[in-house]
Amino acid sequence: MQDQDRLRLAFLADPNSPHTRRWLAYFAERGHEVHLLNGFATPVAPGLHAGIIVQDYAAHGAWRLPFFSSLQGRSALRRALEPLHPHVLHAHYLTRYGWQARLSGFHPYVVSPWGSDLFVTPRRSWRARTWARTTLSSADLVTVVSEPMRQAAISSGARPDRIESIQFGVDTRRFAPAPARDGLARRLGLGDRKVIYSARALRPIYNQEIVIDAFARLPPDTVLILTARNADPAYLARVRAQIDELRIADRVRILDEVPDADLPDLLRLAALVVSVPASDGFPVSVLEAMASGTPVVATDLPPIRPVLGPMAEDLLVPVGDRDALAAALRGAMNLEPARRAALATAMREYAVRVADYATNMERMEALYRRLSEH
Repeated sequence: MQDQDRLRLAFLADPNSPHTRRWLAYFAERGHEVHLLNGFATPVAPGLHAGIIVQDYAAHGAWRLPFFSSLQGRSALRRALEPLHPHVLHAHYLTRYGWQARLSGFHPYVVSPWGSDLFVTPRRSWRARTWARTTLSSADLVTVVSEPMRQAAISSGARPDRIESIQFGVDTRRFAPAPARDGLARRLGLGDRKVIYSARALRPIYNQEIVIDAFARLPPDTVLILTARNADPAYLARVRAQIDELRIADRVRILDEVPDADLPDLLRLAALVVSVPASDGFPVSVLEAMASGTPVVATDLPPIRPVLGPMAEDLLVPVGDRDALAAALRGAMNLEPARRAALATAMREYAVRVADYATNMERMEALYRRLSEH
């Protein structure tokens, strides 16, 4: 890339989120100058792309007084931004990171809500609503992953002409229907049982205790896989106790994490993927399952229904409904081969058309360039 084409991009985001890392890695690999500003003393786990430059600053002042602490944080962020001269500042997640972008006074800035930060957090307090409105109304660009998110962003202050639909994206070449490689089922001790993969973190918002309760009602030839990555420790302890109480420990695997290299094969092994949070945008984990042709049982939420409803309405369940979830899991496990094949084709077609990673990142690069020219 020629120097005149290279963008200087600064990001405010969780340095350990796989979504953050994949997004930033694309632009680093493209040859752009990528800075990740870490204002909350978050330890950065290994594996961050070598082309991403991490710079620490103090988002809060030494004295945690609401107004004065914010002023100190603003000064620290401005000092961090000044020598970088970024073309664009991009905040991933409206709460915390988006608020920091607004506080900095820097323009142009982009904010990308992820889900509950837009649907849930602003309802909790007057302060959260005010910060959400000022952040979204002042943003030069807001990116969303679904039409309900677009409408929620507008209701919270975003200008309609400054909203674009950009997916986090799925590598649709890696996540594609194919036989799973030999060895993964053996390594995980799955035997010949039917696999259900609950793809979300072990945190209260994702309702994993409801998944476990519904799974316990399924036949013994099934196995449930969960991951402890990014788990809430107290919630993880409750889930382990629930599994013991239900006497299904021999049918549940809680993996420390699913290595990225194994994830496509896990989705190919799975008879179905389940995702039943109380609130959501449109999760990458569901899109990865769709690209792989694996049936998805999901919560009947506004971002999800327009996509999965026409394909398999019987696999959508009300929030928190254990009986409906158990019935949907049974139905997904027992799909007729012809219907399973048709569903796999429809899901993959949508994922390739709407959520392909490279296509969405190319669109985002063009938007960064457009912003940098104003």
